[in-house]
Amino acid sequence: MSKKAVSRLAVGAAVLLLAGVVVLWRAESASPGKAKEKEAAGNPSGPAAVAIPPRLVQPPPPPLPPPAVAASSPPRTAPADARPPSPPAQLGESSLMARLRSTRTAGQHALAIQLAREGNRRFPDSALAPERDSILIHSLADNEQRSEARGEAERMVNQRPDSDWVREIERFTGAHRHRNVRLNDAGEIEYY
Repeated sequence: MSKKAVSRLAVGAAVLLLAGVVVLWRAESASPGKAKEKEAAGNPSGPAAVAIPPRLVQPPPPPLPPPAVAASSPPRTAPADARPPSPPAQLGESSLMARLRSTRTAGQHALAIQLAREGNRRFPDSALAPERDSILIHSLADNEQRSEARGEAERMVNQRPDSDWVREIERFTGAHRHRNVRLNDAGEIEYY
């Protein structure tokens, strides 16, 4: 082989090796589980070596009853925080949405995700479904579940009718509607 062919082969191998390293690096940085494992192992690498505190916030404790009522009430055996939250299945759609909005505002992303999914399961085609989807997507993104948020955004923009909520999610995630277009027999454009 000539010297020129050997140098070309070496350059090509170096380019392929570099491309493989870049692909592996991007795949590793894209998976949230690996980043958390690295952080837990104390071996962070790259510019994002700063520890990020969790964003989940505990609900505030319930207000204490007035002193007169507290003296006459029987003693509690367990703190109020020990009781599980009321299951979302018992709430009507309007009360579920009110609780979902307040949960999202309070930064309780895991509970907001649970409430939004329960609402979508129980009321899939209601007028409030696009807002519920938007809250779900934002809560997933805030809870560091970005790939799930992107998947929900793709589903939302393709299944929900065009609305302000859909356009907001398109701006937030970059997910856009995939429309299949064809000409019918009359020469008119059809969306299917």
